[in-house]
Amino acid sequence: MKKLFLLILLSSFFGISQEKMELIYKVTSTGSMYDPTDENAKPIQEYILKMEAQLDDLTYSLRLKGNESFWFLHNKESYSNAHMGKAFGGDHSYFFDNLSKNYIEQRLFLDNYFILTTKQKDFKWELFNETKEILGYKCYKAVSQEVKLINGKDKTFYTTAWYAPALKYQVGPQDFGGLDGLILELTDKKRKYYCTEILASDKMPMFILEKPTRGKVVTEEEFLSEMDRLAEERGFPTSK
Repeated sequence: MKKLFLLILLSSFFGISQEKMELIYKVTSTGSMYDPTDENAKPIQEYILKMEAQLDDLTYSLRLKGNESFWFLHNKESYSNAHMGKAFGGDHSYFFDNLSKNYIEQRLFLDNYFILTTKQKDFKWELFNETKEILGYKCYKAVSQEVKLINGKDKTFYTTAWYAPALKYQVGPQDFGGLDGLILELTDKKRKYYCTEILASDKMPMFILEKPTRGKVVTEEEFLSEMDRLAEERGFPTSK
C-alpha cells in the first residue's frame, strides 16, 4: 500500500514538473517618459517619443514549466539592432525560479548585455472581487501602489493586474507576480501588457527554458553607472 501511494505521489509530481505552457503578450503605451514641463527634456523630445513608439511594436513570450518561467522578446531576430525599442530596454529577459523566489535578469542597453540577480518583489497587492474574462479564463483584479518622490513631492503610481486562478503560476509580464494565478493583463504607469494567445503544444516544437548567461554580471547600481557611461560615449542624454 505504501509503495502504491509513493508511486502515485511520484507520478503526480513528475506530471506537474513536466507541464509546459507558452503565452504571447503585446504591449502598448499608457504614459510617456517625456515631461513637457521639463525644459531640459525638450531638445530630446522627438528622440524619446520615437523610442517609445517602437517599444509598442514589440511582442513577448512567457514560457512556464514546473517551478520555472522565462519572459523574453518574441522572435527577437526579426528586429534589427537599429530598432530603438529593442536597444533601449525592449530586449530585457527574466528567468524566475519559484522555489528560490529569485529572478535572473538579462538586460540589453546599446548593444551591451548585463546579468542581474534579484529577489521577487513584494507588490502588496490589494485584491478585488471584480472579474472579467480573458482568453476564456475568469480573471480577478488586483492593484498595487508605489509612492515615489518626484520634484520634491510624493507621487503615487498604480499597477493593475488581472490574474487567472485557474492557471496556477504566480508570475506574469516581466518581474510582476506574487498573485494566486497567472497574470494575463497588466497596466502600470508606462505600459499595458496583455496576453493575446496561449500556444497549443504543436506550436511549441522548440520549447527551451534556460537561465540567461550572456552579459556582464552587475548589481543594480553598477548597471545604472554602465548605462550612463554607454550613453555618454554615444552622445545620448544621461541621468547625471
